[in-house]
Amino acid sequence: MSVRSFFFSALAFGIALAGCSGSTHLPQTGGIVLDTPKSVSPASVAPAPMAHTAILPASVMAVKPQSTILDPTWTQLPGAGIFAAADPYGTLWVLSSQPSGPDKYIWHYANGAWTNISGLASRLAVSPADGTLYALNSGGGTYHYSNGVWTALGGGATDISVAVDGSFYVLSNGNSAGSDQAIWHFANGFWNQVPGSGVKIAAPLDIQSYTLSSGAISGFGLYILNSIGSIYYENSNNSFVQLPGSASAVAPTTNGGVFVLGYPSSSSGNSPYYFDLSAPGWTLLSGLGVSISADSTHLYAIGSTGAIYVSPITRTTGTIAEYSLPTTTWADHSVSSPRAESLAAGPDGNLWFTEGERYASTCSNHIGKITTGGAVTEYLLPNVNADPCVIATGSDGNLWFAEFNQNKIGKISTGGTGVSEYPIPTANACSCFIAGGPDGNVWFTETNSNKIGRITTSGTITEFVIPTANALPGGLVAGPDGNVWFTEESSRKIGKITPSGTISEYPLPSTSTGTPLEITAGPDGNLWFTENVLYYYSNIGKITTAGAITEYGVPTANAQPFGIAAGADGNLWFAENGSNKVGRITTSGSFAEYPLPNGDSQPREITAGTDGKVWFTEWNANVGDAFRIGKITP
Repeated sequence: MSVRSFFFSALAFGIALAGCSGSTHLPQTGGIVLDTPKSVSPASVAPAPMAHTAILPASVMAVKPQSTILDPTWTQLPGAGIFAAADPYGTLWVLSSQPSGPDKYIWHYANGAWTNISGLASRLAVSPADGTLYALNSGGGTYHYSNGVWTALGGGATDISVAVDGSFYVLSNGNSAGSDQAIWHFANGFWNQVPGSGVKIAAPLDIQSYTLSSGAISGFGLYILNSIGSIYYENSNNSFVQLPGSASAVAPTTNGGVFVLGYPSSSSGNSPYYFDLSAPGWTLLSGLGVSISADSTHLYAIGSTGAIYVSPITRTTGTIAEYSLPTTTWADHSVSSPRAESLAAGPDGNLWFTEGERYASTCSNHIGKITTGGAVTEYLLPNVNADPCVIATGSDGNLWFAEFNQNKIGKISTGGTGVSEYPIPTANACSCFIAGGPDGNVWFTETNSNKIGRITTSGTITEFVIPTANALPGGLVAGPDGNVWFTEESSRKIGKITPSGTISEYPLPSTSTGTPLEITAGPDGNLWFTENVLYYYSNIGKITTAGAITEYGVPTANAQPFGIAAGADGNLWFAENGSNKVGRITTSGSFAEYPLPNGDSQPREITAGTDGKVWFTEWNANVGDAFRIGKITP
């Protein structure tokens, strides 16, 4: 069953976690109730002592409370519990259903076996950074566990969660029992109160940034549930974003979403829901649960009978693969360690790319081809230092490219032979960007000569002067209206040219300080473009075919978006050259960002492949490493 960004092989959740009674209400949006109560530091509250209990044998957990499993891909674990806390190493901590009273035995499940540790607790939390166990007892004592020893950290707490950096948060005093409590953060040996209050908290496992209609979510924050079930996210700058709906429990994932249990809480269990941060919306899952927890690969659930279940979570959206480009010695004795400048989906199902700078002293004169499986072939161009720039597919089934240094437009067949080159009439035109047009011709921009060029598939070139002087035309694309749209970097405008050569220009909003760079046609009938200025100002812009412009700020500062393309998923994807990420924006303006595996790869150009993936070039590589082409799953 697909739930947007994930495939949950067992998300029927129809394991009858608690039978057929209990709360199944859909999440409801509560009021904005999130005050910051007066509170004293947990350090000044005496912690209730941690109980010392005899170590119990594993046979105590050799039980399986009765339950009907409707989906065989769910696995019931042995044991009975009331609360689950996943750790980053694929194991599970559980509070068992014994003894009577609010504090329960603490058990660890690893490699198919249960191990008991001394102590009793009412809440557990595990550090995503190193797997350290934290616990609260019903008296509010806050402890961490290491080498068989419990160490007190404070008192008065009612909930706890550990962040990815190893710091942790608790809810502690400030209001009457059962109501919203103050939020305290423990980091570097010190307690600090942070704004807000709640009854449940959960630190995110995902440090990516997302944009919801109610605001931006960044990493290193905190999910908060208050006493009326409202769901908030507090960013590290103490700004708040409210998620739609209500919940009684929350379990973040590492991959762009969060699980919750419905509201109000019921002893018979609550329906589970999944909220996708990258494509905001709730998905109702079947079944009922009293506790949920997730790590990067597993979803755990406990039903009201105490039955414990696990189901795998497999990430799909945002999965990145990279392919190294080969180092080649050519017949002319040149040694290329190329980087892919630009790439385009070819009519043969492969990705075609231009090769730019080498480590050698000359520019490249090669065109490359990469299959969707990552096999690379390179083809030599006739002219040394051709410096091919952007590449595009023509209506004739060939690949067309601009030769920046040779002042020519070139084409190459999908067989890699039959290279043809056509001189641009204007000297030193500095052509880089090129695109197939809606009229069957190929169009290109002339940055230095301030013109738009058109070349027929037989090689006839016509040039059109842009009305605004020194506009610095950049990226261009065929629009849904039958015209060609282009960016003007210097004049800060978006241009449109009809097939016959009539040009219209649309300035960016007066409040904008961005420079438009590259542009693509969106699935919504609009044109979408990237903006930055001095490599710092980062926007994604949208312009209707009537010329109305809307801008959306990229969540990551200094992202430096460059290439942009429409993906097979109906969203727009862009390369963040400055932040080493690939970004995605929905047509409604919601963002998701995906860091690349290798530091400072500087993704630059991007396109949709015939395999449904989004492909991109990486403009940087560490010394001794090959340059790479990457792909990401939408």
